[in-house]
Amino acid sequence: MKTTRLLLLWFAATTPLVAAAENPEFAASTSKGKVKVFILAGQSNMEGRGFPEPLSWQITQKKYRQRYTHFIKDGDYDAFAKKVAETTDPSNNRKTPTYLWSTRRDVWINYLGKHGDLTVGYGAPREGFGPELNFGHVLGNHYDEQVLIIKTSWGGRALARGFLPPSSMLSDAEYAKMVADQNATNQAWNDAEPAKIEAYNKQVIEKNKTAKKKGRLRKFRPRPIVTVAQYKDQFGKDYRNMVSEVHTCLAELGERFPGYKNQGYEIKGFVWFQGWNDQYQDHWLSYEKNMANFIRDVRKEFKAPQMNFVIGQMGHDGMKPDKEGSPRDYIKKAQAAVPHQDEFKGNAVCVKTDRFWDMEAHAIYTGPGGWSKDVNRWRQFGNDRGYHYYGSPWFFAQTGTAFGQAMIKLLE
Repeated sequence: MKTTRLLLLWFAATTPLVAAAENPEFAASTSKGKVKVFILAGQSNMEGRGFPEPLSWQITQKKYRQRYTHFIKDGDYDAFAKKVAETTDPSNNRKTPTYLWSTRRDVWINYLGKHGDLTVGYGAPREGFGPELNFGHVLGNHYDEQVLIIKTSWGGRALARGFLPPSSMLSDAEYAKMVADQNATNQAWNDAEPAKIEAYNKQVIEKNKTAKKKGRLRKFRPRPIVTVAQYKDQFGKDYRNMVSEVHTCLAELGERFPGYKNQGYEIKGFVWFQGWNDQYQDHWLSYEKNMANFIRDVRKEFKAPQMNFVIGQMGHDGMKPDKEGSPRDYIKKAQAAVPHQDEFKGNAVCVKTDRFWDMEAHAIYTGPGGWSKDVNRWRQFGNDRGYHYYGSPWFFAQTGTAFGQAMIKLLE
Protein backbone atom coordinates (compact mmCIF):
# COMPACT_ATOMS: atom_id res chain seq x y z
CA MET A 1 0.00 0.00 0.00
CA LYS A 2 1.46 3.33 -1.01
CA THR A 3 2.63 5.49 1.86
CA THR A 4 1.27 8.69 0.30
CA ARG A 5 -2.28 7.43 -0.03
CA LEU A 6 -3.77 8.95 3.15
CA LEU A 7 -2.46 12.41 2.40
CA LEU A 8 -3.62 12.18 -1.21
CA LEU A 9 -7.08 11.04 -0.25
CA TRP A 10 -7.47 13.82 2.30
CA PHE A 11 -6.71 16.43 -0.35
CA ALA A 12 -8.47 14.69 -3.27
CA ALA A 13 -11.83 16.44 -3.03
CA THR A 14 -10.41 19.96 -3.35
CA THR A 15 -7.00 19.66 -5.01
CA PRO A 16 -5.44 17.83 -7.97
CA LEU A 17 -4.29 14.26 -7.44
CA VAL A 18 -0.60 15.13 -8.13
CA ALA A 19 1.05 15.95 -11.44
CA ALA A 20 2.64 13.22 -13.53
CA ALA A 21 6.05 14.90 -13.54
CA GLU A 22 6.10 14.89 -9.75
CA ASN A 23 4.64 11.44 -9.22
CA PRO A 24 6.69 8.25 -9.70
CA GLU A 25 3.49 6.30 -9.01
CA PHE A 26 2.48 6.97 -12.64
CA ALA A 27 5.13 4.42 -13.65
CA ALA A 28 4.20 0.77 -14.11
CA SER A 29 3.81 -1.21 -10.92
CA THR A 30 6.78 -3.38 -9.97
CA SER A 31 4.79 -5.37 -7.41
CA LYS A 32 4.45 -9.11 -7.90
CA GLY A 33 1.15 -9.09 -6.04
CA LYS A 34 -2.14 -9.91 -7.69
CA VAL A 35 -3.75 -7.34 -9.96
CA LYS A 36 -6.54 -5.49 -8.15
CA VAL A 37 -9.66 -5.55 -10.34
CA PHE A 38 -12.57 -3.11 -10.19
CA ILE A 39 -15.70 -3.33 -12.34
CA LEU A 40 -17.52 -0.14 -13.33
CA ALA A 41 -20.97 -0.48 -14.88
CA GLY A 42 -24.08 1.53 -15.67
CA GLN A 43 -25.50 3.64 -18.47
CA SER A 44 -24.42 6.79 -20.32
CA ASN A 45 -23.00 8.71 -17.37
CA MET A 46 -20.81 5.75 -16.46
CA GLU A 47 -19.74 5.64 -20.10
CA GLY A 48 -18.53 9.15 -19.33
CA ARG A 49 -19.72 12.42 -20.81
CA GLY A 50 -16.81 14.59 -19.73
CA PHE A 51 -16.18 16.48 -22.96
CA PRO A 52 -12.65 17.45 -24.07
CA GLU A 53 -13.60 20.97 -25.23
CA PRO A 54 -14.44 22.42 -21.81
CA LEU A 55 -11.74 20.29 -20.19
CA SER A 56 -8.97 21.60 -22.44
CA TRP A 57 -10.15 25.21 -22.09
CA GLN A 58 -10.25 25.00 -18.29
CA ILE A 59 -6.73 23.56 -18.26
CA THR A 60 -5.52 26.77 -19.92
CA GLN A 61 -7.14 28.93 -17.21
CA LYS A 62 -5.33 29.54 -13.93
CA LYS A 63 -8.64 29.55 -12.06
CA TYR A 64 -9.45 25.96 -13.04
CA ARG A 65 -6.26 24.21 -14.10
CA GLN A 66 -5.32 22.90 -10.64
CA ARG A 67 -8.31 20.57 -10.84
CA TYR A 68 -6.72 18.71 -13.74
CA THR A 69 -2.95 18.80 -13.26
CA HIS A 70 -2.77 15.02 -13.20
CA PHE A 71 -4.73 14.83 -16.47
CA ILE A 72 -1.98 16.39 -18.58
CA LYS A 73 1.39 15.08 -19.69
CA ASP A 74 4.15 15.97 -17.22
CA GLY A 75 1.79 18.47 -15.59
CA ASP A 76 3.02 20.95 -18.21
CA TYR A 77 0.24 23.49 -18.78
CA ASP A 78 2.21 25.54 -21.30
CA ALA A 79 3.07 22.56 -23.51
CA PHE A 80 -0.52 21.38 -23.37
CA ALA A 81 -1.92 24.79 -24.39
CA LYS A 82 0.69 25.21 -27.13
CA LYS A 83 -0.15 21.87 -28.74
CA VAL A 84 -3.89 22.60 -28.68
CA ALA A 85 -3.29 26.02 -30.25
CA GLU A 86 -1.03 24.59 -32.95
CA THR A 87 -3.44 21.88 -33.97
CA THR A 88 -6.52 24.10 -33.95
CA ASP A 89 -4.94 26.76 -36.15
CA PRO A 90 -7.28 27.08 -39.18
CA SER A 91 -4.31 26.77 -41.55
CA ASN A 92 -3.77 23.17 -40.41
CA ASN A 93 -7.22 22.09 -41.60
CA ARG A 94 -7.58 19.76 -38.62
CA LYS A 95 -11.05 18.79 -37.45
CA THR A 96 -9.92 17.97 -33.90
CA PRO A 97 -7.08 19.25 -31.71
CA THR A 98 -4.24 17.17 -30.32
CA TYR A 99 -4.21 16.83 -26.54
CA LEU A 100 -1.19 15.96 -24.41
CA TRP A 101 -2.86 13.76 -21.80
CA SER A 102 -0.95 11.97 -19.08
CA THR A 103 -0.75 8.18 -18.99
CA ARG A 104 -0.84 6.17 -15.80
CA ARG A 105 0.87 2.81 -16.32
CA ASP A 106 0.15 1.32 -12.91
CA VAL A 107 -3.58 1.42 -13.72
CA TRP A 108 -4.98 -0.43 -16.73
CA ILE A 109 -8.41 0.07 -18.20
CA ASN A 110 -10.59 -2.06 -20.46
CA TYR A 111 -13.64 -0.51 -22.05
CA LEU A 112 -15.60 -2.48 -24.66
CA GLY A 113 -12.87 -3.29 -27.17
CA LYS A 114 -10.44 -0.58 -26.10
CA HIS A 115 -7.74 -1.26 -23.52
CA GLY A 116 -4.48 0.17 -22.26
CA ASP A 117 -2.97 2.41 -19.59
CA LEU A 118 -5.28 4.85 -17.83
CA THR A 119 -5.68 8.16 -19.63
CA VAL A 120 -8.32 10.53 -20.95
CA GLY A 121 -10.15 8.94 -23.88
CA TYR A 122 -12.15 6.12 -22.32
CA GLY A 123 -15.44 8.02 -22.26
CA ALA A 124 -18.41 8.09 -24.60
CA PRO A 125 -17.45 11.23 -26.61
CA ARG A 126 -14.21 10.99 -28.57
CA GLU A 127 -11.32 11.99 -26.31
CA GLY A 128 -13.73 12.27 -23.39
CA PHE A 129 -13.71 10.70 -19.94
CA GLY A 130 -16.00 9.59 -17.14
CA PRO A 131 -15.75 8.60 -13.47
CA GLU A 132 -13.13 5.97 -14.33
CA LEU A 133 -10.30 8.50 -14.65
CA ASN A 134 -10.14 9.97 -11.14
CA PHE A 135 -11.38 6.69 -9.70
CA GLY A 136 -8.33 5.05 -11.25
CA HIS A 137 -5.99 7.73 -9.92
CA VAL A 138 -7.33 7.36 -6.38
CA LEU A 139 -7.01 3.56 -6.46
CA GLY A 140 -3.63 3.77 -8.20
CA ASN A 141 -2.39 5.97 -5.36
CA HIS A 142 -3.72 3.47 -2.84
CA TYR A 143 -2.17 0.26 -4.17
CA ASP A 144 1.40 -0.83 -4.81
CA GLU A 145 -0.06 -3.61 -6.98
CA GLN A 146 -1.28 -3.09 -10.52
CA VAL A 147 -4.89 -1.90 -10.75
CA LEU A 148 -7.28 -2.92 -13.53
CA ILE A 149 -10.58 -1.18 -14.28
CA ILE A 150 -13.08 -3.06 -16.44
CA LYS A 151 -15.78 -0.66 -17.57
CA THR A 152 -18.97 -2.10 -19.06
CA SER A 153 -21.63 0.49 -19.76
CA TRP A 154 -24.09 1.38 -22.48
CA GLY A 155 -26.33 4.41 -22.87
CA GLY A 156 -30.08 4.31 -22.33
CA ARG A 157 -30.30 1.17 -20.17
CA ALA A 158 -32.69 0.42 -17.33
CA LEU A 159 -31.93 -1.77 -14.33
CA ALA A 160 -35.46 -3.13 -14.67
CA ARG A 161 -34.85 -4.27 -18.24
CA GLY A 162 -31.41 -4.45 -19.88
CA PHE A 163 -29.46 -4.79 -16.64
CA LEU A 164 -32.09 -6.90 -14.92
CA PRO A 165 -30.23 -9.46 -12.76
CA PRO A 166 -31.12 -13.17 -12.96
CA SER A 167 -32.80 -13.17 -9.54
CA SER A 168 -35.28 -10.53 -10.72
CA MET A 169 -36.33 -12.33 -13.91
CA LEU A 170 -40.01 -13.23 -14.15
CA SER A 171 -41.40 -16.69 -14.90
CA ASP A 172 -41.96 -17.84 -18.48
CA ALA A 173 -45.70 -17.69 -17.88
CA GLU A 174 -45.49 -14.05 -16.79
CA TYR A 175 -43.45 -13.10 -19.85
CA ALA A 176 -45.88 -15.00 -22.08
CA LYS A 177 -48.80 -12.99 -20.70
CA MET A 178 -46.92 -9.71 -21.20
CA VAL A 179 -46.14 -10.64 -24.81
CA ALA A 180 -49.74 -11.65 -25.49
CA ASP A 181 -51.03 -8.35 -24.13
CA GLN A 182 -48.48 -6.30 -26.07
CA ASN A 183 -49.02 -8.19 -29.33
CA ALA A 184 -52.78 -7.82 -29.03
CA THR A 185 -52.45 -4.06 -28.60
CA ASN A 186 -49.97 -3.74 -31.47
CA GLN A 187 -52.03 -5.91 -33.82
CA ALA A 188 -55.16 -3.91 -33.08
CA TRP A 189 -53.29 -0.69 -33.88
CA ASN A 190 -51.85 -2.15 -37.10
CA ASP A 191 -55.29 -3.33 -38.21
CA ALA A 192 -56.90 0.02 -37.45
CA GLU A 193 -54.30 2.32 -39.00
CA PRO A 194 -53.00 0.79 -42.30
CA ALA A 195 -54.35 3.63 -44.42
CA LYS A 196 -52.77 6.23 -42.15
CA ILE A 197 -49.41 4.42 -42.26
CA GLU A 198 -49.52 4.14 -46.05
CA ALA A 199 -50.44 7.81 -46.52
CA TYR A 200 -47.68 8.95 -44.19
CA ASN A 201 -45.06 6.82 -45.93
CA LYS A 202 -46.03 8.24 -49.33
CA GLN A 203 -45.37 11.72 -47.97
CA VAL A 204 -42.01 10.58 -46.62
CA ILE A 205 -40.99 9.17 -50.00
CA GLU A 206 -41.79 12.45 -51.72
CA LYS A 207 -40.02 14.61 -49.15
CA ASN A 208 -36.92 12.42 -49.21
CA LYS A 209 -36.52 12.96 -52.94
CA THR A 210 -35.43 16.54 -52.28
CA ALA A 211 -34.18 16.29 -48.68
CA LYS A 212 -30.51 16.53 -47.78
CA LYS A 213 -28.95 13.33 -46.50
CA LYS A 214 -29.10 14.30 -42.81
CA GLY A 215 -32.67 15.49 -43.16
CA ARG A 216 -34.12 12.33 -44.66
CA LEU A 217 -37.26 11.10 -42.95
CA ARG A 218 -37.87 7.54 -41.85
CA LYS A 219 -40.82 5.54 -42.97
CA PHE A 220 -43.35 4.61 -40.33
CA ARG A 221 -43.51 0.89 -39.77
CA PRO A 222 -46.32 -1.17 -38.25
CA ARG A 223 -45.82 -2.05 -34.61
CA PRO A 224 -43.87 -5.31 -34.20
CA ILE A 225 -45.38 -8.66 -33.26
CA VAL A 226 -42.79 -10.57 -31.24
CA THR A 227 -42.30 -14.05 -29.87
CA VAL A 228 -41.92 -14.77 -26.16
CA ALA A 229 -38.26 -15.62 -26.72
CA GLN A 230 -37.59 -12.32 -28.51
CA TYR A 231 -39.33 -10.33 -25.81
CA LYS A 232 -37.70 -12.16 -22.90
CA ASP A 233 -34.24 -11.77 -24.44
CA GLN A 234 -34.34 -8.00 -23.87
CA PHE A 235 -34.53 -8.54 -20.10
CA GLY A 236 -31.07 -8.99 -18.63
CA LYS A 237 -29.33 -8.65 -21.99
CA ASP A 238 -26.93 -5.97 -20.75
CA TYR A 239 -26.34 -7.84 -17.51
CA ARG A 240 -25.28 -10.88 -19.53
CA ASN A 241 -23.08 -8.75 -21.80
CA MET A 242 -21.47 -7.18 -18.74
CA VAL A 243 -20.67 -10.58 -17.24
CA SER A 244 -19.31 -11.84 -20.55
CA GLU A 245 -17.12 -8.75 -21.02
CA VAL A 246 -15.58 -9.12 -17.55
CA HIS A 247 -14.91 -12.85 -17.92
CA THR A 248 -13.40 -12.38 -21.39
CA CYS A 249 -11.14 -9.55 -20.27
CA LEU A 250 -9.85 -11.53 -17.29
CA ALA A 251 -9.23 -14.57 -19.50
CA GLU A 252 -7.21 -12.45 -21.93
CA LEU A 253 -5.19 -10.32 -19.51
CA GLY A 254 -1.87 -11.27 -21.08
CA GLU A 255 -3.07 -10.43 -24.58
CA ARG A 256 -4.72 -7.13 -23.67
CA PHE A 257 -2.06 -5.92 -21.25
CA PRO A 258 1.54 -6.88 -22.15
CA GLY A 259 2.69 -5.82 -18.68
CA TYR A 260 0.75 -8.66 -17.09
CA LYS A 261 3.21 -11.25 -15.74
CA ASN A 262 0.81 -14.00 -14.68
CA GLN A 263 0.69 -12.67 -11.15
CA GLY A 264 -3.01 -13.47 -10.91
CA TYR A 265 -5.84 -11.13 -10.02
CA GLU A 266 -8.53 -10.57 -7.44
CA ILE A 267 -11.80 -8.71 -7.93
CA LYS A 268 -11.95 -6.10 -5.20
CA GLY A 269 -14.95 -3.92 -5.97
CA PHE A 270 -17.80 -2.79 -8.18
CA VAL A 271 -19.08 0.72 -8.95
CA TRP A 272 -22.62 1.25 -10.27
CA PHE A 273 -23.79 4.59 -11.75
CA GLN A 274 -27.20 4.49 -13.40
CA GLY A 275 -30.85 5.37 -12.91
CA TRP A 276 -32.20 7.68 -15.61
CA ASN A 277 -34.02 5.08 -17.72
CA ASP A 278 -35.77 3.56 -14.73
CA GLN A 279 -37.83 6.74 -14.41
CA TYR A 280 -40.17 5.43 -17.12
CA GLN A 281 -42.75 2.64 -17.52
CA ASP A 282 -43.05 2.11 -13.76
CA HIS A 283 -39.48 0.74 -13.64
CA TRP A 284 -38.72 2.79 -10.52
CA LEU A 285 -41.16 0.75 -8.42
CA SER A 286 -38.84 -2.28 -8.42
CA TYR A 287 -35.51 -0.43 -8.23
CA GLU A 288 -34.59 -1.31 -4.65
CA LYS A 289 -35.41 -4.98 -5.11
CA ASN A 290 -33.53 -5.13 -8.41
CA MET A 291 -30.49 -3.32 -7.01
CA ALA A 292 -30.22 -5.72 -4.08
CA ASN A 293 -30.60 -8.71 -6.42
CA PHE A 294 -28.00 -7.20 -8.74
CA ILE A 295 -25.41 -7.07 -5.96
CA ARG A 296 -26.18 -10.63 -4.84
CA ASP A 297 -26.05 -12.02 -8.38
CA VAL A 298 -22.81 -10.23 -9.29
CA ARG A 299 -21.11 -11.50 -6.16
CA LYS A 300 -22.28 -15.02 -6.92
CA GLU A 301 -21.24 -14.81 -10.58
CA PHE A 302 -17.69 -13.75 -9.77
CA LYS A 303 -17.37 -15.88 -6.63
CA ALA A 304 -16.73 -12.84 -4.47
CA PRO A 305 -19.31 -12.99 -1.65
CA GLN A 306 -18.02 -9.83 0.06
CA MET A 307 -17.25 -7.79 -3.07
CA ASN A 308 -17.45 -4.11 -2.16
CA PHE A 309 -20.15 -2.09 -3.93
CA VAL A 310 -20.29 1.65 -4.52
CA ILE A 311 -23.66 2.89 -5.78
CA GLY A 312 -23.55 6.32 -7.39
CA GLN A 313 -26.80 8.08 -6.56
CA MET A 314 -28.43 10.11 -9.32
CA GLY A 315 -27.52 13.78 -9.00
CA HIS A 316 -29.40 15.53 -11.79
CA ASP A 317 -30.35 19.17 -11.06
CA GLY A 318 -27.89 19.28 -8.20
CA MET A 319 -29.14 20.14 -4.74
CA LYS A 320 -32.59 21.17 -6.00
CA PRO A 321 -35.08 19.04 -4.02
CA ASP A 322 -36.83 16.33 -6.01
CA LYS A 323 -40.60 16.27 -6.08
CA GLU A 324 -41.74 13.99 -3.27
CA GLY A 325 -42.86 10.64 -4.65
CA SER A 326 -41.60 11.36 -8.17
CA PRO A 327 -39.79 8.56 -10.06
CA ARG A 328 -36.43 10.25 -9.51
CA ASP A 329 -37.12 10.72 -5.81
CA TYR A 330 -38.15 7.07 -5.59
CA ILE A 331 -34.99 5.83 -7.34
CA LYS A 332 -32.62 7.99 -5.30
CA LYS A 333 -34.19 6.79 -2.06
CA ALA A 334 -33.91 3.20 -3.28
CA GLN A 335 -30.23 3.69 -4.13
CA ALA A 336 -29.60 5.10 -0.67
CA ALA A 337 -31.59 2.36 1.07
CA VAL A 338 -29.90 -0.74 -0.34
CA PRO A 339 -26.58 -0.34 1.55
CA HIS A 340 -28.54 -0.16 4.81
CA GLN A 341 -29.95 -3.66 4.39
CA ASP A 342 -28.31 -5.93 6.95
CA GLU A 343 -26.41 -8.08 4.45
CA PHE A 344 -24.85 -5.03 2.76
CA LYS A 345 -23.79 -3.05 5.82
CA GLY A 346 -20.06 -2.47 5.73
CA ASN A 347 -19.60 -3.74 2.17
CA ALA A 348 -21.80 -1.35 0.17
CA VAL A 349 -22.25 2.40 0.18
CA CYS A 350 -24.28 5.01 -1.70
CA VAL A 351 -22.40 8.12 -2.90
CA LYS A 352 -24.41 11.30 -3.46
CA THR A 353 -23.45 12.99 -6.74
CA ASP A 354 -25.85 15.97 -6.61
CA ARG A 355 -23.19 17.93 -4.69
CA PHE A 356 -20.97 17.83 -7.79
CA TRP A 357 -23.51 19.48 -10.10
CA ASP A 358 -21.56 22.10 -12.07
CA MET A 359 -23.20 25.40 -11.15
CA GLU A 360 -21.16 27.40 -13.66
CA ALA A 361 -22.33 25.18 -16.51
CA HIS A 362 -25.84 25.30 -15.07
CA ALA A 363 -25.89 29.11 -14.99
CA ILE A 364 -25.02 29.33 -18.68
CA TYR A 365 -27.36 26.55 -19.76
CA THR A 366 -30.40 27.93 -17.92
CA GLY A 367 -29.57 31.65 -18.12
CA PRO A 368 -31.26 34.24 -20.35
CA GLY A 369 -31.27 32.90 -23.89
CA GLY A 370 -29.87 29.55 -22.81
CA TRP A 371 -26.62 27.95 -23.93
CA SER A 372 -27.19 28.76 -27.61
CA LYS A 373 -26.95 32.50 -26.93
CA ASP A 374 -23.18 32.16 -26.61
CA VAL A 375 -22.03 28.73 -27.80
CA ASN A 376 -18.33 29.47 -27.39
CA ARG A 377 -18.79 30.44 -23.75
CA TRP A 378 -20.99 27.40 -23.15
CA ARG A 379 -18.27 25.06 -24.45
CA GLN A 380 -15.90 26.36 -21.83
CA PHE A 381 -17.95 24.58 -19.18
CA GLY A 382 -20.17 21.97 -20.86
CA ASN A 383 -21.30 20.44 -24.11
CA ASP A 384 -24.37 18.31 -23.40
CA ARG A 385 -27.82 18.19 -21.83
CA GLY A 386 -28.66 18.12 -18.16
CA TYR A 387 -29.30 14.38 -18.13
CA HIS A 388 -25.59 14.01 -18.99
CA TYR A 389 -24.59 16.49 -16.29
CA TYR A 390 -23.98 19.04 -19.07
CA GLY A 391 -20.90 17.10 -20.21
CA SER A 392 -19.09 18.98 -17.45
CA PRO A 393 -15.53 17.72 -16.88
CA TRP A 394 -15.64 19.06 -13.34
CA PHE A 395 -18.68 16.93 -12.50
CA PHE A 396 -17.10 13.71 -13.79
CA ALA A 397 -13.76 14.47 -12.16
CA GLN A 398 -15.30 15.02 -8.72
CA THR A 399 -17.60 12.03 -9.08
CA GLY A 400 -14.71 9.72 -9.96
CA THR A 401 -12.74 10.94 -6.96
CA ALA A 402 -15.71 10.39 -4.63
CA PHE A 403 -16.26 6.86 -5.97
CA GLY A 404 -12.59 6.08 -5.39
CA GLN A 405 -12.59 7.46 -1.86
CA ALA A 406 -15.74 5.52 -1.00
CA MET A 407 -14.25 2.31 -2.39
CA ILE A 408 -11.07 2.67 -0.31
CA LYS A 409 -13.12 3.29 2.81
CA LEU A 410 -14.96 0.01 2.19
CA LEU A 411 -11.71 -1.83 1.48
CA GLU A 412 -10.30 -0.71 4.80
